[in-house]
Amino acid sequence: MTHPTEQPVFRVDVSKEQFVFSAAHFITFAGDICERIHGHNYGVRVSVEGPLDENRYVVDFIALRDAVLAETGRLDHHVLLPDRHAQIRVSKDEKETTATFQDRRWVFPNEDCIHLPVTNTTAEELAEYIGQRVIERTFDQFGDHLSWIEVAVDENQGQWGVCRLPWKRPSASA
Repeated sequence: MTHPTEQPVFRVDVSKEQFVFSAAHFITFAGDICERIHGHNYGVRVSVEGPLDENRYVVDFIALRDAVLAETGRLDHHVLLPDRHAQIRVSKDEKETTATFQDRRWVFPNEDCIHLPVTNTTAEELAEYIGQRVIERTFDQFGDHLSWIEVAVDENQGQWGVCRLPWKRPSASA
């Protein structure tokens, strides 16, 4: 039983078999080391916390599920490229996207690439990106009563990058 001054805390977690996307990426580490391009079958789990609404739930499971599915579907079967990396340069013309790091160069058809507003395409930054996108997709429906959203991205069957974001209205420039 809760103390009279304490309020219960409620959370909704969604983790579905369909929350998987296959994508290629590479990251840098230790300043000047760049991995070879490789792929993962990423898994995603999303949680939101807030009070119960008039229907006695935090949010509609189906609406949250659909927002996550839209994001995992958008990322599926693409090369994920960072737009904010200090050393990886990404450019595109009418047909191709080119990424360079030091003396290395990769060229892909534009339709095969997703440019992400991240510094490095780590599981942690993918979690933050997906969280921001889910907020953008659902804020008008869910409102401002939620406390936070937490997104976990599994890149290798048990290796999770997790990001918890405050639940707030997306900025107009996002």
